[in-house]
Amino acid sequence: MNERTIRTMNNKITIIGGGVAGASTAIKLADKLDSSSITLIDKNHHFGKACSGILTFAVDDSIKIPNEVIVSKIKNFRIIAPNGEKLELSFKRPDIVCEREKLNEHLNNLVQDKGVNIIRPAELKQIDNKSVVIKRGTETSAIKTTHLIGADGSRSTVANLSGIFDSRNFFVGAKAIVEQEHDDTIEVYPNIGCFAWSVPHGPEHVEVGTISYPNQGAVFDNFLKRFEGKIISKEGALIPLHNPFVKTFTEFKGIKTYLVGDAATMVKATTGGSIIQSFIASQCLVDSIVEDKNYGFEWRKKLGIELFTHLRVRKVLDKLSEKDWNNLINSFQDVKIKNLLETKTRDYPTALVLRTLLNKPSLLKFGLKMF
Repeated sequence: MNERTIRTMNNKITIIGGGVAGASTAIKLADKLDSSSITLIDKNHHFGKACSGILTFAVDDSIKIPNEVIVSKIKNFRIIAPNGEKLELSFKRPDIVCEREKLNEHLNNLVQDKGVNIIRPAELKQIDNKSVVIKRGTETSAIKTTHLIGADGSRSTVANLSGIFDSRNFFVGAKAIVEQEHDDTIEVYPNIGCFAWSVPHGPEHVEVGTISYPNQGAVFDNFLKRFEGKIISKEGALIPLHNPFVKTFTEFKGIKTYLVGDAATMVKATTGGSIIQSFIASQCLVDSIVEDKNYGFEWRKKLGIELFTHLRVRKVLDKLSEKDWNNLINSFQDVKIKNLLETKTRDYPTALVLRTLLNKPSLLKFGLKMF
């Protein structure tokens, strides 16, 4: 009997959450282990998600996004200063605007095709000795579990029940789909809340959204008033602010317990996005389980520096006045800076920040606000 067979027989893996983090983890585990030993539990009937599905070309390193999930590919990007000055960018490689609900559905279909056990809708209620208790409708049942994966979002039940939720801070994210003509350009308003956006969503609609702190008031409602078209849908959610010291592994009641994705605060603090980060972290998690590696070390090796840079940049942005924003966006009109912004991915900001400061040292006055 080979090592892989022994490993497969002994593992009983339960994943809580069927979003990008949970589904991609299930898919990758099923490629390494017997899929019948893997169970994915999700509380939702549907695959909705209250965030914008904008992906940079960095996603190509993790997954090929299928055409049926893509709403559009956008090269034009416009940053609008408080004084109305516009920074017009044209990306060398376009951003992908995906239908987040369809992306989640696509990934869950792959999970099903791999033969993973799926229980939906159901909720995690309790962690017992080497088992988890779930509730589906009026029925409660226990599932034997050696490895428990919390991919269950910002208010993670797995983190709470296993005692590793700790203290967390959140953004408020909100979006709406609005009937509106557009010029095929993503627009960003960096001084509204933490930032606001308007993203083409097909030929006749835009996605309008904001990220803000809970104490900033009715940021989304006020921004939405700028758009006069018919509102098709609205969604909102809490988005975790990344915590570099978050605990993402514990052994609780005989179960090796992990957090991944939003449940582990693996979120870009600059934008609130986490899709690409969830793909990367899921691979780190699978490697850690299958090869018995230190999960905290593995995901931090891949994501830690970049997520920390996003967090430091967010702290800078939060300190900027409207005058600062006007000056900063005016400085970005420099040809060298525009070229950097048009060619480098926003998902990995460390090199982008350093190159920007090297090309325009006068921006160091903003960089010093990071400390």
